[in-house]
Amino acid sequence: MIDIAVDDGRPQRYVLTARSEIVPAVLAVVARARLGLRCAHHDLSVFALSQSAVTTSLRHFLYANAQARVYLLMDETHWFDAQAARLKLLQRQFSHALLARRAHSDDSVGDQAVLLADAKHALLLGHPHSVGELWLNHEPHAQSLLAAFIRRWEAAAHNLPVTPLGL
Repeated sequence: MIDIAVDDGRPQRYVLTARSEIVPAVLAVVARARLGLRCAHHDLSVFALSQSAVTTSLRHFLYANAQARVYLLMDETHWFDAQAARLKLLQRQFSHALLARRAHSDDSVGDQAVLLADAKHALLLGHPHSVGELWLNHEPHAQSLLAAFIRRWEAAAHNLPVTPLGL
């Protein structure tokens, strides 16, 4: 298990060695977010965003600040539509603040898996020698990831609907 020290504002790096460390790392990033969370992955499933503890943490984040936003970017929407019931409920409750888009096929997310908070905290999953890395208070590392996310976000066509469209 990762042992996250008290946040003293200094840059910190943690290596995730087991998949069981992903949810605590996601919770650590969400807890440090103040204005914006950005998440990009092929289908978002790897971050376990629909687990009860994670959606509760996201709800607290969105209630804490009226300007808080969550941006979800994915290549495929199947997991998001069919298996993320708690996350979809949160999207319905916070339709103005929890935004989801499907990435443009010319600039897909691919195998990148990143969760960013306020351009200073980053969780990267899928590294060749570990499950992932958690970077806290490290703006230089997060800036390039944020730029790539924003580029993909702006190239994506539109926000996904909160409720299914149809008759």
